[in-house]
Amino acid sequence: MKREDTIEIRWHGRGGQGAVTSAELTALSAIHENKFAQAFPSFGPERRGAPVLAFNRISAEHAIRVRSSVIKPDIVVVLDPGLVTLINVVDGLKPGGWLIVNSTRSIDDLQSEFSGDWKLAVVDASSIARELLRVNIVNTTMLGALIKTTGVIKIDSLKEQLEVKFGARAKANLEACRKAFDTTVISSITTGGQKKVRTFAVENLAKWSELPVGCVVTDVGNTKQFCTGDWKAQHPVWNDSKCIKCGICSLFCPEFCISQQKDGYFRANEFYCKGCGICAQECWTQSITMVEEA
Repeated sequence: MKREDTIEIRWHGRGGQGAVTSAELTALSAIHENKFAQAFPSFGPERRGAPVLAFNRISAEHAIRVRSSVIKPDIVVVLDPGLVTLINVVDGLKPGGWLIVNSTRSIDDLQSEFSGDWKLAVVDASSIARELLRVNIVNTTMLGALIKTTGVIKIDSLKEQLEVKFGARAKANLEACRKAFDTTVISSITTGGQKKVRTFAVENLAKWSELPVGCVVTDVGNTKQFCTGDWKAQHPVWNDSKCIKCGICSLFCPEFCISQQKDGYFRANEFYCKGCGICAQECWTQSITMVEEA
């Protein structure tokens, strides 16, 4: 059973964004402060861009015996702004807890998305990461927001762990952490607001009777529930003025979700494109640009 003095954190991110590393660094920093701590992830065999979870438990007084997933967190940290409208990130968040979100939206705008007795903090971690780290990996940036809002660990304790983890890159990561600390905006979410409901497009799949003769149909089960295009943080955009309709992009697509349209140009199926960017890398006419999801 969880003790009352134990702080539980749930991290929401996508594969490749560093949610698991964030949890690990948090636990190591807490242990450096002579606290008890644990960190562990929850994910399957999904590729880069798939939603992942990571968890922390921290106690200043007692050893932690619980090993189950965190279902009633004191703190929720969201590394990818798109996850706010894809999944219920506040599920189980305790009254008086913290919701810390990476977003370019204003704190007032985000408040309208949720209802509950929580405290809200917002930071544009992606912009900071691109500026200081040259990549959109926001793990250390979000740690700055976590430290400012909750004080669960100290930034000096994190500094040593960054040096061990990142070596020569530790200085830039610490700088990103400090900038996030300085720019995080904090407010409180009022009780009783109405959470917005997001609607999704539904792909019209052919019925078995409409398929060509010779097709093998397997039991799709719950396949339609997993719109894996929602995993992507970026999507490809074609510049038809540069495209010569060679089809190289479709040949290299690992998901086979790029196909030729009636006009001869190529497009990705947004239901299944995971935003890996291989098509843009292989396009020798440079007609494909990877654009961040809104």
